Amino acid sequence: MLEYIQKEEEGKIVIVNCGHFYIAKGKDAIILNELLGLKLSCMETEVCKVGFPKNSIEKYTKLIEEKEHSYIVYYYDTEANEITMLKEYKGRKINEIKEKNLECQICKNKVGKYKKMDKYIQAVSKMYDNKEKNNKEKVEKI
Repeated sequence: MLEYIQKEEEGKIVIVNCGHFYIAKGKDAIILNELLGLKLSCMETEVCKVGFPKNSIEKYTKLIEEKEHSYIVYYYDTEANEITMLKEYKGRKINEIKEKNLECQICKNKVGKYKKMDKYIQAVSKMYDNKEKNNKEKVEKI
């Protein structure tokens, strides 16, 4: 569902409710992480997400507006199986993220560390985690 909306609303940050939270995923999540410092986590293999409580929607949309970026907020009613646009802001369009790694195999924010990855991607992830750990240890010794 969210991927289709993102294609239709290209250039805007797409935010959709999910239970008691609003979430953004993929490139929109990475943009919100960079703009607002929201913590990235993994939604599924190779897909980042950010989220915030439903009662904080005004706070975060205001912050996005202050940065003058376009966004659109949707509400998904699970009982009626309907999607409604709640809020939209037409600011600067979001450019595609280039030269960014959107793949979680080397993401530092893995949920469930390696569980959803095949054995080759697990090996790459462990290598990068160990490399990062060793670099931190070297810095701490200095």
